[in-house]
Amino acid sequence: MIRARGRWHLFGIVGYGAPRGEAPDSSAETSFAHASAPTPQGPWTAHPDALTVAPSSFGEEHLWAPHVVEADGRFWMFYAAGGADGAAIDLATSTDLFDWTREPSGPLFRGLAARDPMVLRVGGEWVMYYTELSGPGGHHVVAYRRSADLVRWSEPGVAFTDASTDTTVSVTESPYVVERDGWYYLFIGPRNGYTGTDVLASRDPFRFDLTGPAGHVPGHAVEVFADGDTWWASAAGWFGQGLYVAPLDWRDTPPPRQSPDNPVAGLDVHGRLTVFALDAVDRSMLRRVQLDPTTDTWSGWEAFGGPAGAVPTLGRNADGRLEAFSLSPGGARLVHRRQTAPGGSRDPGAEFGEPGVGLAATPAVSLDATGRLHVFAVTADGRVRTRVQDRPSGGWRPWTAFGDRPVAPLVAGSPAL
Repeated sequence: MIRARGRWHLFGIVGYGAPRGEAPDSSAETSFAHASAPTPQGPWTAHPDALTVAPSSFGEEHLWAPHVVEADGRFWMFYAAGGADGAAIDLATSTDLFDWTREPSGPLFRGLAARDPMVLRVGGEWVMYYTELSGPGGHHVVAYRRSADLVRWSEPGVAFTDASTDTTVSVTESPYVVERDGWYYLFIGPRNGYTGTDVLASRDPFRFDLTGPAGHVPGHAVEVFADGDTWWASAAGWFGQGLYVAPLDWRDTPPPRQSPDNPVAGLDVHGRLTVFALDAVDRSMLRRVQLDPTTDTWSGWEAFGGPAGAVPTLGRNADGRLEAFSLSPGGARLVHRRQTAPGGSRDPGAEFGEPGVGLAATPAVSLDATGRLHVFAVTADGRVRTRVQDRPSGGWRPWTAFGDRPVAPLVAGSPAL
């Protein structure tokens, strides 16, 4: 999103849908959409695609994550492309936002997984943030490079490192940094599900860590921009069927929220605690069981499945059987496991059905006065869906809407001082 000559211009990935529950083919994303509007809320006018893949001249096989800035009388579009020669960050320029010319020298630089570039003016230089890996099989990081002219870029530095070494699920995508009142805010995801973005705050634009949490936005690939005194957040993704914008409310202190990595515990029918946590390396689910409450002896950690997008939510049936509901790493699916008998082993697990738009967070589970479990889940569109057992300790009815009021508003804030 960029405002120029009295209108807002939108540039985004174009791709194809997929059957429900499956991920679309990201290699089929080969062009950039372009639309404009007088305000972020529209009405939007569609224009011809801004750019299409150029395999013959630049070895491009896909076009991802366009980001546009204005400088020196031109518009500069940074984007991710790649092919047989590996991941690359490319550049195209324009004088009118409609006709774009690629940088003749080709990609600005290449990397192991270089994608999702975002460029910000910091002091007297330009800084590019982008998604990267620390090395083959290494950590997911937000890397940065510096430039004076937007064409020649420095060697990379690292602004944020995620502790996980599981490279199958990226959690440092779509980095977006904004400055406000002397604080720099890094928006990254997907965190706590496919439609989740964490916000980290720092006084140093080149160093962010988990000691600076500032909020959480229920959206995928979130970008932040201001229109006068009004701030907005945009979000898009495979399962959203489009691009969304909403007002962004900055608060002095962030609202409390539970981390998806916090352990969870539940009491079984024999009065023994069961504790679940996520492995720090591969995010597989781990479990420990209290063997004897009187002596407080415990089993060792044992594998319970996964990887998972968060530790499971536990529910206890009327007959004492525990049920575990866990997010898939992408956050779009919910997996369900139950004990085959009170205090016994658990079944292998199965899909719990999709509530319609993909999940934004782990669900809540509770037993009502009739002995039936209820599951409440917030979906990507900000609504609550629910499933209820058809009888105590029995099967489950289909997902239904739980009112039309949106929940989990877009919020970010500075750390309390």
